[in-house]
Amino acid sequence: MKKSVIAGITVAALVGIAAVAMPLVQGYAAAHIKAEIERSGTATVERVEVGILDRSIALEGFKSDRAGPVSIGQWRVSGLSWPLAELLQGRTPLSGFRWGDPLQADRLELQDVRVGNRGAGGGFEVVSLVLEGIDLARFDGGEAGTYRGPAPFARAMAALSVRRLEQHNAVFTVPGDGDTLGVAGLVVERYDGGRIATVVSSGIEATAKDGRAPLFKVADIEASDLDIRRALMAWSSGRGAAGGWFGQIGVARASGSGFGGEAFARYGISLGTVSIETVRENDKVSRSRTSIDGFVLAPPMRGMESLRLRMALQAMGLKELRLGLDCAGTKDRGRREITIDRCALSGTDLAEISVAGRIVNADDAFWHAIDDGDPVALHDSKVGLASARLVLADRSLLERGLKAFATLTLQPVSAVRTNLVRDIRKYQPAGVLITPDMTQVLDTVARFVEQGGTLTLDARPDPPLALDRFDYLSSPGADLVSALALSATLAR
Repeated sequence: MKKSVIAGITVAALVGIAAVAMPLVQGYAAAHIKAEIERSGTATVERVEVGILDRSIALEGFKSDRAGPVSIGQWRVSGLSWPLAELLQGRTPLSGFRWGDPLQADRLELQDVRVGNRGAGGGFEVVSLVLEGIDLARFDGGEAGTYRGPAPFARAMAALSVRRLEQHNAVFTVPGDGDTLGVAGLVVERYDGGRIATVVSSGIEATAKDGRAPLFKVADIEASDLDIRRALMAWSSGRGAAGGWFGQIGVARASGSGFGGEAFARYGISLGTVSIETVRENDKVSRSRTSIDGFVLAPPMRGMESLRLRMALQAMGLKELRLGLDCAGTKDRGRREITIDRCALSGTDLAEISVAGRIVNADDAFWHAIDDGDPVALHDSKVGLASARLVLADRSLLERGLKAFATLTLQPVSAVRTNLVRDIRKYQPAGVLITPDMTQVLDTVARFVEQGGTLTLDARPDPPLALDRFDYLSSPGADLVSALALSATLAR
């Protein structure tokens, strides 16, 4: 009984000693970290707190001029995996992190961050940034050739995984010109080495240096299953910086809405939504669809360009122009084909213009150019055009266009139509072989102007027109009709 009492007293004493010692140890570590951060004379910090049990560090009022001005109102990391010896030397993930070092933490919070300035050097500001589930693997932090900036950052992004990121009120200042890009809110879920489960952003605004209002803004953007790994690979090697290109960016779904800004208002443009959707049937076949809805052009009564647009619409009997775009296509790597199933631009009660086509013999050089963003590789490709179709379905656009031209030139509509039909039938472009087949195509186009209806132009070259033969189409004396197997039909 006495032994148990003694043991209890001993445990209580140890707990008491630990309770007293813990704040002292934490205070000593915080003071030491503060001293080490400020030792070089290039950084200061108002307050440092260390939590041993939850492996946390908090800084307040951090400022540094070491690599450009940096200030952080509050910085707190918890669940930190960082060597204790590094902490005691004042090297924290903030003050002593070297590019290439690994880092793990449960949560990182930043408040009132300012990096650089809004002058010629550019900068970044954010009111609040929270990251959860951070795991940065060791990576090569060296430079890639002569391109110093992007490569190490891209390698870090390729080695990073974050369970969740939430940011509020960030502003990026473009180096040199001082233009800014602001993002009111951003939430990223499950980022893993360039693959992102979901991204939701709001309040995106691009503003000129001396502008009072945003030139361009978007209310909301959402995306899911985003894949930027090829772009990171390109920039990690320095190729992206050298060639100014990116690898292909994959996305399952993406949409944007609430477009506006001074650039739109200047011409009276409004835009509803833009969306992209990609469905992968297997590792070879994917189907994509892109649509633009709610585009409206209603030029205001200000500015010469807007007045010209407004007068042109009025001459056509229109107060505004409403358009929509819907495109669908298929990539089939197994069959080595890309197909534009249908891409249609339509105007309410005006017309519908659609195109379709098929590209065949998509070899490895072609896919390298597409996947890795290397257009030079196309010179080695044997890809070719198998078919193309252009369909113009007139509803009232033809008549309105003739009427507008007649009004502007002070001519009768009948005279404008007659002259246009005559010019089409007699059209002889320089350097193009005029054959009976070409004359027939031009006559069909002329009858479309006379009668309206639906004009269809088909190209079905046999064999497919290879990429290296496209130069022939612009050479003197080229027979376009034979090379493209071009035909035209008219339907009422």
